[in-house]
Amino acid sequence: MNLTRMIIQLWLPTIIIIFGLVEALIIPFLGGKRRFIRRLSVKVMILMTTILMISAYGEVQKGPIIYEIANVFGNGIIFKIDYLNYTLMLFAGLMWLIVSIYSSVDVKNIGRERSFFFFFTITYISTLGTLMAGDLLSFFLFFEIMTFSSYALMVHRRGTEIIEAGNTYIYMGIIGGLSILSGILMLSAYTQSYEWVNLAEKFSQMGMIKYIISGLFIFGFGVKAGMVPFHFWVPKIYVGAPISVNALSSGILMKVGAYGILRVVVTILSTSQEVAVSAEAIVWSTSENLGVVIIWLGILTMVVGVFMALQQANMKRMLAYHSVSQMGYIIMGIGVAAYLGYQGAMGFSGSLYHMVNHGLFKALLFMVAGAVYMRTKELDMYQLGGLWRKMPFTAFVALIAVFGITGMPGFNGFASKSILHHAIIEAYEYGHPSFRYAEMLFTLVSAGTVCSFLKFYGFIFLGKCPEEHQKIEGDDPKMSLAMGILAMLIVLIGLNPSVFLNIMIIPGLMSFTYDPAFIDKYIVGMNFWNSQDLISMVGVYALGTGIFIVGLKYHLFHLHLPKWLNAEKFLYKPVTDFCEEFPNYCVQRFEKRMIFGDVFIYAILLTVIMGLLVISGLQA
Repeated sequence: MNLTRMIIQLWLPTIIIIFGLVEALIIPFLGGKRRFIRRLSVKVMILMTTILMISAYGEVQKGPIIYEIANVFGNGIIFKIDYLNYTLMLFAGLMWLIVSIYSSVDVKNIGRERSFFFFFTITYISTLGTLMAGDLLSFFLFFEIMTFSSYALMVHRRGTEIIEAGNTYIYMGIIGGLSILSGILMLSAYTQSYEWVNLAEKFSQMGMIKYIISGLFIFGFGVKAGMVPFHFWVPKIYVGAPISVNALSSGILMKVGAYGILRVVVTILSTSQEVAVSAEAIVWSTSENLGVVIIWLGILTMVVGVFMALQQANMKRMLAYHSVSQMGYIIMGIGVAAYLGYQGAMGFSGSLYHMVNHGLFKALLFMVAGAVYMRTKELDMYQLGGLWRKMPFTAFVALIAVFGITGMPGFNGFASKSILHHAIIEAYEYGHPSFRYAEMLFTLVSAGTVCSFLKFYGFIFLGKCPEEHQKIEGDDPKMSLAMGILAMLIVLIGLNPSVFLNIMIIPGLMSFTYDPAFIDKYIVGMNFWNSQDLISMVGVYALGTGIFIVGLKYHLFHLHLPKWLNAEKFLYKPVTDFCEEFPNYCVQRFEKRMIFGDVFIYAILLTVIMGLLVISGLQA
């Protein structure tokens, strides 16, 4: 056995975590003139851990790699690496590496680099720890560390409004985390297990409690994923956060929430491979029923996100709402995977594929917005224009990102959106016909995305450049390098969509309980260039262009959704009000009375003691 293989089989999670912790410890000592060394050391750490993860591919092919560290937290810590989390681990390493290149310019303009890179590193390691966790308690531990460390990144700029937005982020993170913890405790109480294990057979006999447990998980992970109606923290915190953090959060951190829901679906709500074929319908009933809910939550998230994005003038706020909308695609795909159970391979494939694709083009779009803001100091799209002449490379990669997110054939978004489209079609062909309406909304949202990015690209890069921006500097080299890498990946995946499917997704499907015959027939050798999908995209682009023209003519980009679609009013606000007012109530109602009572008691005791002393003195 060679050294690399032994390291991978025995110590990979420990080495990754130790590398990150060592890096976090030395960052505070690399200040002043050593800034270059600090930036370099962070990149080297991320590159080394990513190379280690890449070298583990051969072992992952043989089956899940399991690591156990006994006698920690009582039950020990279990790490498990399979195709599902391995794909996202590699993607996390790639995203952190690219963002670290971009952030050397972005954070330099803000200051406090040591603080930023310290939490940048902690968030990276805790994200990998969350993905690698093979038991629920370890998952929760790393998930919470990720939430708190990413909070520090979100509020890096400081300021009253940013801190208030940060409070929303951390409060919702805590609420979501408590929901996940409640689900973990209830699950362990009923199943005597903290591990990610197949529980469909046990769940089928548990009555309503199975839906309560599953609901707690979906709610907790849905908060992190920006699922409607718990999405309101996304536009709030994104506006004031550094662009590098926006790219990371939208690119990978929100995907951890979606990963949690997907992990629940493909593990806890599934049965073992041995009994999957012969399993009775009742075994899959929990998964099917929850799949209906998840599909419609995904559709609602898509619709609300794209509608709100169309109303925005601020680039960052618009992209934040599009992060919500694109997460809706992923959640919908997960719902299809749950709803169709043994035949849900298309939903699994589309959701995992879109996690990666969305991370690439959305990170690039945020970087484009950051590059534009750095030169113009303007976030309002309506105050910009004609910047393709001043920033040609930024305009070029922005066009690639726009083609990616809108699903243009030849770019990465087309592949994953096509699979998700097939998935929702399967939901009404193999399941209930009402999902035909979900497929219609899918098409409408895709057209809305086209409309939104016609507005984004047109108002920023086309038309006449305002007088105040005539003398701005051009493209920044370091930012251009990071953006160029992302743009290249978007095109490479778009031109060769089957490569990622064959290398990562199909082997992952085979390791779960999906029907091998279904996978062979519909996913292996999938033809992405079929006339039906291509014609469908022509229709989407035509409809999106029509919406754009009508919206401009009749000023439709300034409407508002009803407040009941935002959980800030009925969930977040009551919770924060309670947290703020309850202590004050306790002080007013009890503490003051206790203090006054104590003063009264002390006065009486002091009087009695003084009296006794006087009496004893007289007697003496």
